[in-house]
Amino acid sequence: MIRSFRSELLKLRRPSVIFGGGAVLAGFTVLATVLTFTTATATGTAAQNGRYATSTFAGLAGANGLTRGFANAAGLLGILVFVLFLTSMTSEYSHGTLRVLLTRQPRRARLLGGKFLALVAVAAAAMVAALLLSAAVAIPLAHSRGIATTGWFTVGGLGHLASNYGNALLAVVFFGTAGFALAVLMRSTVLALGVGLAWLLPLENIVQNSWAGSGHWLPGLLFGAVGRGGTNIVLP
Repeated sequence: MIRSFRSELLKLRRPSVIFGGGAVLAGFTVLATVLTFTTATATGTAAQNGRYATSTFAGLAGANGLTRGFANAAGLLGILVFVLFLTSMTSEYSHGTLRVLLTRQPRRARLLGGKFLALVAVAAAAMVAALLLSAAVAIPLAHSRGIATTGWFTVGGLGHLASNYGNALLAVVFFGTAGFALAVLMRSTVLALGVGLAWLLPLENIVQNSWAGSGHWLPGLLFGAVGRGGTNIVLP
């Protein structure tokens, strides 16, 4: 399993994965953070449903305000991790490399386990980068809108930072596991991506609009709720 872990890390060091995935990760993180602060209202009560949250100035000034944008980005980052896990596995089938790997490690469970753990490690590191980027963007945005930030840099604020990171990491690992499993079942990158993205993006949104209880059952909605620490539909 250790050799499988190392070989997967070596494959993920390709420039196309690092720079391409990093650019998308940064784009999603900045977008969610900017929208969190620019759409916040000075008065009123924060509104939240299964897919998004509208914050207030008072809410963002609280101890969890620093990472509110990061938490809102968890669903988008989960889609990115879903694609990473899926394509990493289906590429082994399409390029015929899985057969070669199995000659070196005939125990398929150990081979797949090492690959999966390597992908989880990369996802964890990527989420740290996303958290730091979101915090760096949140601070000037808060000052530009007159939102107090003193509550962010307290013991409570650090606790929320750690818990929001844990929630987001758990959510993206769920997304990644779904992508990994779909890749093993379908083995085709095009087919697996088509089915997975069609379900997670348009179909779940359509079902959500017509079925009030969908947030309790549909995987993409549940994973997104986990990333945000719960919603008014799925309680934390």
